[in-house]
Amino acid sequence: MDATDEFPEYEAALLEGIRSSVESNNTVVVVGGGRGVSSVVAARQSAPNGHVTTYEGGAERVRVARETAVLSRVADSVSIEHGIIGSGIDIAGDGSDAISLEPDALPECDTLILDCEGAELEILESLDQRPQSIIVETHAFLDSPESAVRTKLDDIGYTIVNRGVELDEKGVYVLTAVRSEDK
Repeated sequence: MDATDEFPEYEAALLEGIRSSVESNNTVVVVGGGRGVSSVVAARQSAPNGHVTTYEGGAERVRVARETAVLSRVADSVSIEHGIIGSGIDIAGDGSDAISLEPDALPECDTLILDCEGAELEILESLDQRPQSIIVETHAFLDSPESAVRTKLDDIGYTIVNRGVELDEKGVYVLTAVRSEDK
């Protein structure tokens, strides 16, 4: 039994953000792929010709995410890399063999999804591309609070269009933002 069987609301706010933002034929980058659920949803939303590139720092989670993509029949449109973007603040499992990339090395995309356990602000501060939308899971308990993420998104030209709650008591929220045309 996996987390989605045990917790059917697993990552519900993040998945809602993906479903509302990712369009057919989009390219998507996921930083913090976890068990692969967000990558599968993004791949289904970006079908038939979109592509999802996912970075996950934990070796076991990379294996699980790849298996999730295969079992969900989206493996042809998902690339899962064992990689850490930025400082990798809170890696689940062994990240010793992961490649290390700076945020400005992320591939160009239409939608950027950040679920990277505290590295969100570092990535946003160093981002040199401007995707159509950015979905960020904030982590107050890992020094990436909602207020700071909101400010950074505004500073780089994005407007928050949705706020979802994952774990209110830990300050885990999902902000969905779109590029502001006037900034």
